[in-house]
Amino acid sequence: MPDLATTGGEVKILQWLAQPGESVTRGQFILEVETDKASMEVEGTATGIFKKALVEAGQSVDAGTVIAHIETDQKAPAAQDDTSPHTPTPAAEPTPAPAASPPKKSGGLFARNRAASETPVPQRVAAGKPASPETTFASPGKLMKMSVARKTAAKRLQQSKQTIPHFYLQTSVNAEPMMKARTAALPNKLVWDAFFVKAVHLALIRFELMAYRIEDEQLIPQGTNTIGVAADIAGDLFVVPVETPAEKSIEDISRYIRDRVSGLRSGDPQARMMKPGVMTITNLGSCNVETFTAIVNPPESAILAIGKIRPVVFAVSENAFAIQHRANLTLSVDHRVVNGKYAADFLGAIVEELEKL
Repeated sequence: MPDLATTGGEVKILQWLAQPGESVTRGQFILEVETDKASMEVEGTATGIFKKALVEAGQSVDAGTVIAHIETDQKAPAAQDDTSPHTPTPAAEPTPAPAASPPKKSGGLFARNRAASETPVPQRVAAGKPASPETTFASPGKLMKMSVARKTAAKRLQQSKQTIPHFYLQTSVNAEPMMKARTAALPNKLVWDAFFVKAVHLALIRFELMAYRIEDEQLIPQGTNTIGVAADIAGDLFVVPVETPAEKSIEDISRYIRDRVSGLRSGDPQARMMKPGVMTITNLGSCNVETFTAIVNPPESAILAIGKIRPVVFAVSENAFAIQHRANLTLSVDHRVVNGKYAADFLGAIVEELEKL
């Protein structure tokens, strides 16, 4: 079991994706595991024949534990069965070549997602595109297996809606300062999320209680300075962790977010490593969404939803109006941690920080 860098505790085996007698390749996902932070697929480290799983699904192990035997082309002494450590293992008979089987999907989760996106309709209805005339939605269709990332998100968000008493606050922000800053930074194109990440962290410094969570009828500090950025990668939801953004420039935050998203798309395992955060932001402005409400990402206590930046008629005084670029913000909050007034002041602080960045 590799060190997944997501937890200091045990790792639970969810299921084996490889079966005894099957051919496996280095880098192919051979099992699904669950840590205290996330569920994920784990790659094999050798090419050969998958001989035996030494740990059953449902059991938990520590990093470094031998969990399976893979017979490679290099002849090595046969491993002993762990159930009888003191009994010599008899010489194994020659293993017949396995029957031909469909080629294994390799290259990682992201390669499989890209391959799926290239599958023509009607085998797959492309998102956002009209179905072909042959597609009949009323008839039974091909079942779609949920990815590990999607299963993890579904589990956590269901837990959130069932156990966290949400309330929602909405306001808007003057986006003109951000637009001027982006123009001044050209030809480097700044990520919009970088502005919101920095503003949220600066506001959290002023409203410390927003960085707490409830546990066993106690308020406990999250113990981190990381702000998460929700990212859609081939239909799966990931959170890009930005550490101590208040100490970084907008340019540095923007560059980090771009690099991390690029790593997620390319299948970089380091980019998939989860880190606990104090709060998450989610932005659907690029999808032409003006306003939406998001679900709190446990164990965090709040999440900020960002809508499209667009020109609107804005009252600058009782008798004067102007065209101004603004964005709607919706803050979802755990009512067990803070009340409406405290959260409203916090949202106001986010707006204040954004308008002076």
